Amino acid sequence: MNRTMEVELELDLIRLLHGELPEERARELRARMERDPALAKEYLRLQESWEGLTLPPTAPVPPGFAQRIAARARTEQAVPTPGWVRIAAALALILGTAVGVGVGGSWAPADPVQEEEPSAVDGSLAESYLTTLEDLEP
Repeated sequence: MNRTMEVELELDLIRLLHGELPEERARELRARMERDPALAKEYLRLQESWEGLTLPPTAPVPPGFAQRIAARARTEQAVPTPGWVRIAAALALILGTAVGVGVGGSWAPADPVQEEEPSAVDGSLAESYLTTLEDLEP
């Protein structure tokens, strides 16, 4: 088995572990694990590694933290905002809305026939793993 096939198989095992593998492929992989003890052992290793991961304990809130935040909020509210800042913000909002409406109206709607279907692995943990492996290879 070449390196690419090994990586794909490991990705499928990780996808199975995280519930990201399509049901038909998951059934095939489980059946293969029943026939191949080495593959089943690799899946158990991945499962134990995943289950062994724990988040660090949360740090306690420092004493007086809430009082310091409340005091800072009171002092920041006491500082008046100059009128020119409010006017500039309002003008920026109006200009941004006008430009957005103008640009949005000039774009043609997407052709629903040509839209691509999203990949089954976009954003998955397995895809992140593959990207990391590719970055590590010389």
